[in-house]
Amino acid sequence: MGDGGLTSELPPSTKVFDEVFPYYLSIGMTYELFWEQDCLLVKAYRRAEEYRQKRINEQAWLNGRYVYDALCAVSPILHAFAKNGTEPRPYLQQPYPSNKQEMEQREEEQMRQNAEMFEALVRAKNEEFRKRKEAGSQ
Repeated sequence: MGDGGLTSELPPSTKVFDEVFPYYLSIGMTYELFWEQDCLLVKAYRRAEEYRQKRINEQAWLNGRYVYDALCAVSPILHAFAKNGTEPRPYLQQPYPSNKQEMEQREEEQMRQNAEMFEALVRAKNEEFRKRKEAGSQ
């Protein structure tokens, strides 16, 4: 032990850092940030990568949902025994809501449209009853 206790072996913690360093480089952390800045940055980068992966997964799922809905819309005309005149269902008029607020706005709009349609139906029926009543009293 004439070298003052120094060995060419790296301490175990340095080996761990060396092993995980390429991962952090792959998610965008620079050499300087990893080795020279606050060690808590690695937690933030790791968490950011988790968010990024979750977002990518959700986007892939949403894309699959749109493809599925498009295939379901055209499926009535794709099978071999479809009757003449069979029409595909219309494609979605607007994208799926992306948050709770947007979903609530769409539900309110749908309720308003349903109420308007119901009112128009009631007015038409009332007019029909009024005409019948007038025709019957003459």
